[in-house]
Amino acid sequence: MKKLLIISISALLAATMITGCASKPKSSAKTVTESKKESKKRVIFVTADGFSKNLLEVVTIPAADKDSAFAKASEDNPVDLMAFYISQTETTYARWYEVYTWAKDNGYTFANPGREGSAGVDGAEPTGSEQPVTSISWRDTVVWCNAASEKDGLTPVYKYNGAVLKESDNAKDGDGKAENAIIDENASGYRLPTEAEWEFTARGGDPYSENWAKLYGAEDKAGSVAWCTENSGETTHDVKTKAENPFGLYDMNGNVWEWCYNPWSNNPMRRTMRGGSYRKPAENVTVVSRDYAPVSRKYDDVGFRVVKFALSARDAK
Repeated sequence: MKKLLIISISALLAATMITGCASKPKSSAKTVTESKKESKKRVIFVTADGFSKNLLEVVTIPAADKDSAFAKASEDNPVDLMAFYISQTETTYARWYEVYTWAKDNGYTFANPGREGSAGVDGAEPTGSEQPVTSISWRDTVVWCNAASEKDGLTPVYKYNGAVLKESDNAKDGDGKAENAIIDENASGYRLPTEAEWEFTARGGDPYSENWAKLYGAEDKAGSVAWCTENSGETTHDVKTKAENPFGLYDMNGNVWEWCYNPWSNNPMRRTMRGGSYRKPAENVTVVSRDYAPVSRKYDDVGFRVVKFALSARDAK
């Protein structure tokens, strides 16, 4: 059966997050034209309940895009994404704090309390802004996803030794419970996106989205798309203050790096971040910008956004 990808921008997933710095995409000898890889036709529509959905059968990304999460994709080895929902914005500090305070009273522990944007005070009450949460580790985000799921009446995704993961511990990188947790693929709760999910949505579903990948092809237009060194004033900004991408998602480029679930080079001690941040120049806040960091580290330019499995759509023809 063909699988279909569902990208939701509903208020339900309005939780926000920021991400760390990104690496400048490497050049490739091959061009997109030379690769001759095509994605299959897609149908985009909006349902009566306001969910924006994108249906596809197979996504094939140009092999020439060496920095892409889909770099190994080809006509003979397509990337097949299971259905999922993704947050419209990075997780805001207000949303983080709401879940964080509830979680502490319900058996959850965190290594870091989080910060409101880049200039806030760690653990302080929200000021009413829509700044993304920062200064949280990859471990913290995984545990927070479970807490947010439980708080919202959903089934937590991450399990450790058969139980719901509730601890962001201080173990040696690689030995922590979070990086050794198991994903319950039948769970309805929130989780971090894979790189493939993140990049597909950042590209607006188009593997040839050169205009979006290049910030409309000109640095002087970057200001309409992303917060970067040219316009950020060296600080984070409220989410949804720049243009949305083709899927109606905000800040996929710049503002803060976004944690993804994937290990970097198969090293569980390091996890991938995507999209660049306010500290990066326009050329380094594209849809193929990547970087990594240890699972226990925190930064004032790294956050996250959440996704969910779209369980009911998995077996759709």
